[in-house]
Amino acid sequence: MRNFASALIASLPFTIAAPYGLSPRDTTPGCTAISFGDFAWTIEDFTYHAGYTFSTPAHQISSGTVAFNITNPAVSEKVSCTAYSTWLTDFFYGNINYDCEVPEGSGVGTSFSFSRPMNQLKVNQTWTCSDEDPQYPITFAGYGTANLTLDCKETYYQNPNWTLGQIYSVRDISCQPVTLPLTPHSKTAVA
Repeated sequence: MRNFASALIASLPFTIAAPYGLSPRDTTPGCTAISFGDFAWTIEDFTYHAGYTFSTPAHQISSGTVAFNITNPAVSEKVSCTAYSTWLTDFFYGNINYDCEVPEGSGVGTSFSFSRPMNQLKVNQTWTCSDEDPQYPITFAGYGTANLTLDCKETYYQNPNWTLGQIYSVRDISCQPVTLPLTPHSKTAVA
């Protein structure tokens, strides 16, 4: 009995250390079943903003931002996605993938691209479920595309008495937040 207890105590550090370095897995009940089913992400509060400031008639300082949250019904995390661009004139052309912020220790990886000329959002997300068999987790990858209808307002101001050192003109485009479901057009699973 004493040898058994010694062996058990000796192996304890390995037992405690075993999870170290493994990717986090979602043990939310139903994670696997929901992931294999027909589901849709929820895109929440998608906004687009663009600002064009001319300090002189020939010197422009401009940028665009995109922001939204995405929720996957299979996992219990909300992912925050934002991007900033100074690439004139529409700033986002759908050719760059931006990584989203996930909670620390998350097992979810999310990226997106956005095309302002087409108002098209593309989302890529991976997540791992271990709710059915923790020894054999399943990693899912989903890809989806949404064509957004954005309600945008544009304002413009040009300084009629402009002199050097003042702002010459300001153009601002702000779109109302959009919330919609996004069904993946492709999903894969690897055990």
